[in-house]
Amino acid sequence: MSKAHLNILVQLAKVDGIVVQEEVDLINEVGKANGMTEEEIASCFDEELPIGDLSTLKDDKKYDLIYSIVQLMKIDGKLYNEEIKFCAKMSAKLGYEEDVLFELMLKIYADPDLCADKESLKKHIQEFLIP
Repeated sequence: MSKAHLNILVQLAKVDGIVVQEEVDLINEVGKANGMTEEEIASCFDEELPIGDLSTLKDDKKYDLIYSIVQLMKIDGKLYNEEIKFCAKMSAKLGYEEDVLFELMLKIYADPDLCADKESLKKHIQEFLIP
């Protein structure tokens, strides 16, 4: 999952036409946390893979992905229409109700240090999964 996860983050970072250092740093952090080498992470920036079926992921992986997508969208301090559309598309592919994106944005944007209690937030966000 980690390469697919990073591929989605890279596509989001590129969607507004500008990839800032903070986005690169977060993508590197996610890659390293998933045991990827620097070369594997760098390759994600070079090759854009098609986004496959995300609905089959386990709920925990879905949450990790949607959380990091919104986290990345926040990181440069700017919110672009293209980013919102991309994130909405990804949340639908993950099987979430459309309100999940706005709920997560409110929670993550309210936390300037990106240190929200991820476990309690996770329980709340999982309620938005379409059965």
